[in-house]
Amino acid sequence: MPTRIAIIGAGVVGCAIAKTIASPRREIHVFEKHATCGEETTSRNSGVIHAGLYAPPASLKAHLCIEGNALLYEWCRTQDIPHKKITKIIVAREEETSVLEQLYTNALACGVASQQLTFLDETDLKKLYPNLKGKRGLLSKSTGIVDAMRMCQSFYHTAVQEGVEFHFNCPVQAITPAQSFHLKTDRGPLEADVVINAAGLFSDEIAKMPGIQKYKVYPWRGDYFKIKLPFALHHLIYPVRHQKDSGIGIHFTMDLQNQVFLGPDAEPSSSKNDYSDRENKKEAFCKAASNLFSGLSQELLTYDRCGIRPKVRAFDESAEKDFIIQEDLPGFINLIGIESPGLTASMAIAQYIKKKFLD
Repeated sequence: MPTRIAIIGAGVVGCAIAKTIASPRREIHVFEKHATCGEETTSRNSGVIHAGLYAPPASLKAHLCIEGNALLYEWCRTQDIPHKKITKIIVAREEETSVLEQLYTNALACGVASQQLTFLDETDLKKLYPNLKGKRGLLSKSTGIVDAMRMCQSFYHTAVQEGVEFHFNCPVQAITPAQSFHLKTDRGPLEADVVINAAGLFSDEIAKMPGIQKYKVYPWRGDYFKIKLPFALHHLIYPVRHQKDSGIGIHFTMDLQNQVFLGPDAEPSSSKNDYSDRENKKEAFCKAASNLFSGLSQELLTYDRCGIRPKVRAFDESAEKDFIIQEDLPGFINLIGIESPGLTASMAIAQYIKKKFLD
């Protein structure tokens, strides 16, 4: 008899797991409450392919981001997924140059190759962008952008071709642990030998169903504004991230159609479902943009969208937390706090789960 596996959540991570663990030895079912894959956090992702600069060197975030970066570029190349290795520049003011050097040291300790990082002085920065404010910059050559939904859909289609069955518009209502796991849905029950909880923002609520009470996911909201720049942008432009910041700072990113965006910021949200507009943030976003480039005004900004990060960092905590990937009951694997760089790390996360828990 094949091992029956239930994956809860068909975001980019759930779909990556499904296609990675697909095998004739396994009967795999993916349950998703939305009408198709990637409709929640994945669809609101900025699409940045991260290099692995920020996380602590011994963390899962660091290891899986760097491994996932290479896997993602290879997958995009072989599957014709729209992407671009656009690079990014982290810009430091004079008083922030030591923080930039610490970031460089941290990146090397994480395993980022030194040839992927280049320091830029003020003259270098001005040659690239005359109105860029900063004394020093760090160029990350392995940072890029990807069509996140196309990537998620490619994982989904590959999984379907390998025999994985997806159940859309089908939220899991209850999970009862016994010799196997009894999943209750509005389309009837399913018995599973293994459950993989990849439910993102709602992963803590799924974990509670079989009695695992120790997790809490905190929804941190991030908004985006579109900006029409009076000059061409050829890099992603980031401020320096300070240790206690709840994000990596409002930055300039772009999509594959060369539209430029500001964001995201990071603020506590009272709801995991509140995607309402925050047009009133325009002044604050323009101020953040003006800290990087001179000559910008609010008239250039238009509110675009928001996303919500599934953090395990509480609203009153000052330190970021690592990914949690853990088998809390025999055969019940939880993925908790899979926020940025979860998109970049998705294929590496899938391989990690396969090797650690299933092979």
